[in-house]
Amino acid sequence: MQRLHKSGRDKAVLPSEKPAQAKPLRGLVSTFGKLLYRALWVLVLLLILVLAGVTVYALVLRNPEAPPLYTLPSRVIPAFSRKEKPELRATDGMFTGIGRFRVVTADTPPMTIVISIAFPYQSEDRAFAEELDSKVRDFRNIAAAYFSAHTAEELRQANESLIKAEMLRRYNAILHLGRIEVLYFHDFMIIE
Repeated sequence: MQRLHKSGRDKAVLPSEKPAQAKPLRGLVSTFGKLLYRALWVLVLLLILVLAGVTVYALVLRNPEAPPLYTLPSRVIPAFSRKEKPELRATDGMFTGIGRFRVVTADTPPMTIVISIAFPYQSEDRAFAEELDSKVRDFRNIAAAYFSAHTAEELRQANESLIKAEMLRRYNAILHLGRIEVLYFHDFMIIE
């Protein structure tokens, strides 16, 4: 134990004693910490309430036929918009077996193209319909090879009819029992 002297200059501070200056500062930090803790809890509770409200609205209250609340940002190429409406005869069917698929462009970094290709065909011609069904993978590979060889800027500036003519030429080159007369791009979006 240390000796304590009566003079004011030689006072020794015991380890259990703290300087008087630290008490007001500690009280301020403690008060601020408690306020911050309460504020964070209020924010967490508000976030939970908002998420619960949005979930209830989306699952229960929202009309199912209403348009979506949010769609992924993408830029639709104006030249490939859905201007064209197919004129179908009573015996025609629309071949949509290729479906919607994604292709990566030749850009660095690559961009993604979402595309859906369809075309009319004679639905009464069963042999041709079976050939089309058997060539779906080839149709997708041909489209992927074509679009992945171009950059997004080249495709934006390209003429829609020239792209469709080239795709028709490539598709008809692998068909033996019939021909495709016209192509429709139901979806053609470049996602940046």
